[in-house]
Amino acid sequence: MFDSPIEMCPVCGEWVLTDQTRKECAREHQCTVARCPLERCFSGFDFSLPKSEHEARVLGKGPKPR
Repeated sequence: MFDSPIEMCPVCGEWVLTDQTRKECAREHQCTVARCPLERCFSGFDFSLPKSEHEARVLGKGPKPR
């Protein structure tokens, strides 16, 4: 069994999964803060993107995430 890493968010006061992107977390918890205190904890891998697009972003050859 695999347990996802979690952290307590000081903004929303809830436990959040950190094996997602910051954007996914913000959408799930209706977060609107500009500077996320948990930014360093998120995986940064967006599984909703096609593999080729993610690889291009990682290699710095694709469009930057918004």
